[in-house]
Amino acid sequence: MPRLYAFGSNGHGQLGIGHIEDVNRPTPCIGIPDDQFIRKVSGGGNHSAVITTQGHVYMAGMSQKGEGLMKQLNQEWTIYQRQYSQHNWKDVSCGWASTLFVSDKGTVYGVGTSRWHELAGPTTEELVQIQGLEHIISVSCGWRHAVALDQHGQVYGWGWGKHGQLGACSPENQFDKKKDIRSVHKLNMPQPIVQIACGHLHTLLLGKDGTVYAFGSNKYQQLEQVPTAAVASIDAGWHHSAALLSQEDRLVLWGRHDHGQLGKDSIVNHVKQVACGSEHTMAITEDDQVLAWGWNEHGNCTSDQENVLDPLVAFEQKACLIAAGCATSWIVVQCTQKN
Repeated sequence: MPRLYAFGSNGHGQLGIGHIEDVNRPTPCIGIPDDQFIRKVSGGGNHSAVITTQGHVYMAGMSQKGEGLMKQLNQEWTIYQRQYSQHNWKDVSCGWASTLFVSDKGTVYGVGTSRWHELAGPTTEELVQIQGLEHIISVSCGWRHAVALDQHGQVYGWGWGKHGQLGACSPENQFDKKKDIRSVHKLNMPQPIVQIACGHLHTLLLGKDGTVYAFGSNKYQQLEQVPTAAVASIDAGWHHSAALLSQEDRLVLWGRHDHGQLGKDSIVNHVKQVACGSEHTMAITEDDQVLAWGWNEHGNCTSDQENVLDPLVAFEQKACLIAAGCATSWIVVQCTQKN
């Protein structure tokens, strides 16, 4: 039985389902061996990446500058293929046209477009190490910026900082927020950080005590209405933000809502996992049911409507993991080996 399903925008094969047509129903992904169990899926502009619990990375989709598998579209590249086997990987994040990877040694590597210094260096079709980072446990890519979190709770940022999405650097690394940050800089935070999430032009950080820090563009109020109650996890869409409250299993959303990204009441109960796409949202409920809502032009919410205003059940099977990208959605149905 397939473990990974995808649906939504697929014009460049980024869903890894064997063709280049959009689909509005969960469709089995192709190319990931049966003995691989999925740790994380990340979707970029026209490409995607999968990290398995065994430390392998598989990629699909279009690449003009190395951000996915190929430099020209070909039927073979519409399925997932293993890449960069010289390392064991523990995290991945896809930007619009670049990808960042974290190795099991805590080093960060990147490939793809770096016009705005998304890779803290030049554009590259070859995998390169991002200098100035060590002991990293996770990365997150925005549209033109990126942040990384180390094992001590310290956050680092680089890329385009025009809207303040890279926050405030430490005193020794001050910079003009209206310029792009060409090299890795440390962000000065008041407490250790446990989770990071980048939106289109904003960034969310979750502190050890459950406090959410938000900075960057506030054009759609994606920085306002941050929960005052303790938060267990966060995520960011292009222009909206999400937080799961620690005590209530309640999902709170704020920011842009013109496509129904926030759901009917901006609150969804009995949720244990959330994933924000570009302009849509997914959630896994306490009974492992997958919900989806928001912008649905490409079928990424499994409906025939252009906008899904009320959360709807997106899949008939129970899920253990979800991911949402640029009008793309993924569902994982088995995350570990069954006894």
